[in-house]
Amino acid sequence: MRNSVLTVAAGFAAALVAMVAMRPLLPIDETRYLDVAWELWLTGDLFHLTRNFDLYAHKPPLLFWLINLVWQVTGVHEFAARLVAPGFAVASVYAAARLARRLWPDDAGIGTRAALVLAGFSVFTLYGSATMFDTMLSLATILGAGILWRIGQGARGAGIWAGFGLVLGFGVYAKGPVIFVHLMPLLLSMRFWAADPPRRAQALRGMALSIAVGLAMVGLWLVPALISGTAAYRQELLWTQSAARVAGGLAHDRPVWFLAVLLPVLLFPWGWSWRLWPAISRNVMQDRACRMAAIWAASGLVLFSLISGKQAHYLMPEFAAAALLVARALGVAGQGARGGSAAPLVLLTTGVAGLGTGLGIAAGMIPATGDLAVMTPAWAVALFGALCLVLAVLGWLLPALAAHTVQGLGLAGALYVLIATSALYGAYDPAPVIARLKAAETGGLAVSSMTYNAEFNFAARLKRPVATPADPAALRLWADENPGGLVFGPVGQVPVATPPDATVRYNRITYGFWPARIVALSVRE
Repeated sequence: MRNSVLTVAAGFAAALVAMVAMRPLLPIDETRYLDVAWELWLTGDLFHLTRNFDLYAHKPPLLFWLINLVWQVTGVHEFAARLVAPGFAVASVYAAARLARRLWPDDAGIGTRAALVLAGFSVFTLYGSATMFDTMLSLATILGAGILWRIGQGARGAGIWAGFGLVLGFGVYAKGPVIFVHLMPLLLSMRFWAADPPRRAQALRGMALSIAVGLAMVGLWLVPALISGTAAYRQELLWTQSAARVAGGLAHDRPVWFLAVLLPVLLFPWGWSWRLWPAISRNVMQDRACRMAAIWAASGLVLFSLISGKQAHYLMPEFAAAALLVARALGVAGQGARGGSAAPLVLLTTGVAGLGTGLGIAAGMIPATGDLAVMTPAWAVALFGALCLVLAVLGWLLPALAAHTVQGLGLAGALYVLIATSALYGAYDPAPVIARLKAAETGGLAVSSMTYNAEFNFAARLKRPVATPADPAALRLWADENPGGLVFGPVGQVPVATPPDATVRYNRITYGFWPARIVALSVRE
């Protein structure tokens, strides 16, 4: 059984490596995080992260530390850095399988099913291939849920609560205090799912120890960072990033129903099986472990719906809970059964739309202009449609477990093939931009008329900050002080009367490039 889980994890790892290779870094998140890691490499300061050489307190340091650790072996290499976060997605698949075996030791195939189900969620795979923090948080949540299950089964003593504290510390290093949103509902609801929950006094003492261990672990980084940081940095690190996401005012503010309406997409393909839902419902009513997984999944959805700042990938840790529920239901509903799912119909519709769009572009019936220009060449779109049609057919022919796994992973893979073979790749390829920036770095660089998130600092391996003058007067002053420099920004928005020397399209923005000596003479104030 262990070998089969390792086989699934190895196959999932190979799929993620291929996906990483099939697309460039995506702005603004991945480009920003690679820049933070790059500047850590330049400064060697483990305690104070920077972005565009300004202090960066939006995220904790673990991902950036690990990328730099990899670079100690490989040298500064984009592909190597981009494998770090997907590695935690693979570890999460393996950990979910181990947790499933702990929850249902009498179910011989539960570990393999849990691994396949988690890997088969298309959204989990797509985000799992990205350079982001959620895969690390997913692993921390799975490990924490496993410890809470043991406590709920009667495990006692300081050791197990200290272990839970280490997991909390790991989660904070991964993505901050949000780990408590994922794990505290399980602890607080233990009497509803645990066979032998600790008494209230025991739980309070245990949790106090856990928090103390977690704080001590995080303090190894946080205390030196706070002592040597500025007042603004301390406020940002300790308060703004957490409180404002709850109350609103930062990026990603969404309505309360945002995640609920995304559920059909998030749960594809397993959530589209009408055979599984009755089995899941019965299991939740009858099985303590299923009840724990249901509380885990539902509490994450509810709490993040109530929090102002939210994104779909914030629910990455809850995919493991959903995978546990589905894996157990497959043992009841029959993993070898065929049909009983609308997932093939979704793929059929997507495939027909993709094939039709590709043929329409090829025939000139659909003009490939504007944003649709990235949907070329026509054969790439048609290939995507054809792949979806193949997945639909496999969904009807294969048994339930294999069918859904192939459809979920296959859809993610088909999307990556579309990126790799169409103009989508070039639309996010920074090479034409960075060629100009690298050539002009010695004279100084400035970006105007846009929010700059260090999109090009890592790709161009910049060793100096890109200036961000706030208004035309500041832009003129910068150009006067840096006559050999280069100004870039969105064409039509940069306040310069002279046309740019060159233009490049990147991330749906047409960038213009102006020598600073020209800007100094033609700024419109």
